[in-house]
Amino acid sequence: MLHSLENAPLSVHELAPAKVNLLLSVGKKRRDGYHDLVSVMQTVGLYDRLTLTSDTGEGIELACRNSGLPTGKGNLAYDAAVKFFSCTGIENTGVRIDLEKQLPMQAGLGGGSADAAAVLRGLGRLYAPSLGTAALERMGAALGSDVPFCVRGGTALVLGRGEHVESLPPLPSCYFVLVKPPLAFSTGNMYGRIDSRGLCEATSGAEMTAALERGDLSAVCRLMDNTFERVIDPECEVFAIRRRLTELGALGAMLSGSGSAVFGIFKNEAPARLAADTLRAFYPETFCAPSV
Repeated sequence: MLHSLENAPLSVHELAPAKVNLLLSVGKKRRDGYHDLVSVMQTVGLYDRLTLTSDTGEGIELACRNSGLPTGKGNLAYDAAVKFFSCTGIENTGVRIDLEKQLPMQAGLGGGSADAAAVLRGLGRLYAPSLGTAALERMGAALGSDVPFCVRGGTALVLGRGEHVESLPPLPSCYFVLVKPPLAFSTGNMYGRIDSRGLCEATSGAEMTAALERGDLSAVCRLMDNTFERVIDPECEVFAIRRRLTELGALGAMLSGSGSAVFGIFKNEAPARLAADTLRAFYPETFCAPSV
């Protein structure tokens, strides 16, 4: 496949939204070492921002002011660019990726996966506008379990190890309060706890899907569930944050992914912002954002 810059922009901007898991059921470990998952994922209007510039003549260059991030192999945004050119066969005439981080790291909010997805979308716009979303999702599946969903966004049922993504009716309009405590959970360790305690579950996600089809936000919040919460110490700060969000008016609150961020869902913006302001006094990495 050949790249033509005729009538194409030299730079594109992409937003990389956070994701939360409204439902996350971890099944048994597969032969490939991954676990079968049933998850309902939702994008939230809190973003990393990326600018991709083509034809820089310098291979792949990733720039980010956050000193805690690698800017080469091992950063999913960089790895996504490598994967794009490898899969498409397009000549890499030099790409610069400028990454502005806002999403907290080690939070279960999909920051790295969202960045990788944004790179795939941006390179598709620059180099292969006819390349469909399905092709980008297949590339993303080789990078990480959350990347295919992050390519698509919205509200979706995610199955397998993350490679099967089925769009669902959108979550009714609402606001999320996202709280990242000063804790870091190793995803591998969390999966290991599930395995050692025999907590692998089987669910279809049918009830959550039905609630979304009805547009019933209260039912969605009642049905929220996350296997990872069962392997966290009951005295962990996560549960105190979850209780506080509920006290402040959240219809439901839960750990996202393997953590350590906790989110609460609010029907209206004003109480959500008030709750975020209250919690930010104790947890600086607290955000309020709409569903998207």
